[in-house]
Amino acid sequence: MSRTALDAEAILQLREAVNKSIVERKALQARLHDLDSASLPKEEKALRQAAFNWILGHLDEAEAALKGVSGAVARLIKGGVALDRGQFDQALGDLQAAQSASPRVAVELAAALRQKGQPEEALTVLAKAEAAGLTDSSLMLQQGWCLETLGRHEAACECYEKAMELDPQNGHAVFRLAYYLDLRGEDDRAIELYRRVVGPGAAFVNAMVNLGLLYEDRDDLDSAIACFKDALKSEPTNRRAALYLRDAVESLDMYYDEGQRKETDRLEAVLRIPVNDFELSVRSRNCLAKMNVKTLADLVRKTEPELLAYKNFGETSLREIKALLESKGLRLGMHKEEEQRKVRAQRLRLGGPENAALAKPITDLELSVRSRKCMQRLNVETVGDVIEKTEADLLATKNFGQTSLNEVKTKLAELGLSLKSGE
Repeated sequence: MSRTALDAEAILQLREAVNKSIVERKALQARLHDLDSASLPKEEKALRQAAFNWILGHLDEAEAALKGVSGAVARLIKGGVALDRGQFDQALGDLQAAQSASPRVAVELAAALRQKGQPEEALTVLAKAEAAGLTDSSLMLQQGWCLETLGRHEAACECYEKAMELDPQNGHAVFRLAYYLDLRGEDDRAIELYRRVVGPGAAFVNAMVNLGLLYEDRDDLDSAIACFKDALKSEPTNRRAALYLRDAVESLDMYYDEGQRKETDRLEAVLRIPVNDFELSVRSRNCLAKMNVKTLADLVRKTEPELLAYKNFGETSLREIKALLESKGLRLGMHKEEEQRKVRAQRLRLGGPENAALAKPITDLELSVRSRKCMQRLNVETVGDVIEKTEADLLATKNFGQTSLNEVKTKLAELGLSLKSGE
């Protein structure tokens, strides 16, 4: 929108752009801030302040800026503010008076009629606008919405499809079609459409909530939680999203608890088996006895570096131990790996800046090839896994020396983190 052309058409186009893009929204916020120092005629500045505030949802500020300002553009903004507040009679009066400002005001007028409970009258307004040559995505969206209100769902879906053809980024059209398909049980198409909804507005929030519910129905609780969190990032006070997020987290805990219970029951019997029940070489048996390893549970708490660091325990003994564990579906270090998995899952559920940093993959640290290979040997997958290690843990790993240690410590320090204390 240029400084020389503030008309109804430009305002409505800007509102559409802001509703589709967070970048556009931030740009408009900056322009609103710059208006304070702008050298413009008083009424023009007031109109711009009112228009920008209305588009950004600052209804009180928009209304205050319009005091003493008249004309069709001012009536459009007043009508838009009233409509956003649910004051339909006032909105109808102002929007009817603003129709001369732009053919697209008919779409706003139809929206007011539909929300007031007069969808037939709204369709009449839209038909006249279409006959006059107005055919755009917003008009098709309103037609679909009116038809949906009247229970004519198939015809409504056709309008939503046409709206999407005219503007693939019309979030409300995409959402309405996805919502109907969701109700009809066409989950795959609904999911695909919900994923396409972008922008900072209500369509995005509702799409994320509904998409989360579809994922939850499929028992994909991690994806459901991510959707509810996205909705709350866009609208932190959305109680519906907050409620579903809480329920999904509780369900995830129950799901993990049940799965973990079954797995624990299966493993407990195996892990209680004494290592003396197996045919091991004398050297391996003596080394395990000196390390106080009495059962398979004791053995899986050990890692390869820990075993190899023990006196007289070499590669031959290591291969023997690994073969024994593999025969029982076990492996060295699996106890620590399970603890790391639980911690990762907890970070995912909690979210927040601190946990987000710890959940970053280890590849984000951009370590050298040698350091990366050592991380793989230690089953380190995230930054959070790294800070659970001590300097001694890392230095005990094959080919991991002081240079690699310094590299890891430097990378962690850049994130404000450090290795675990060895004390």
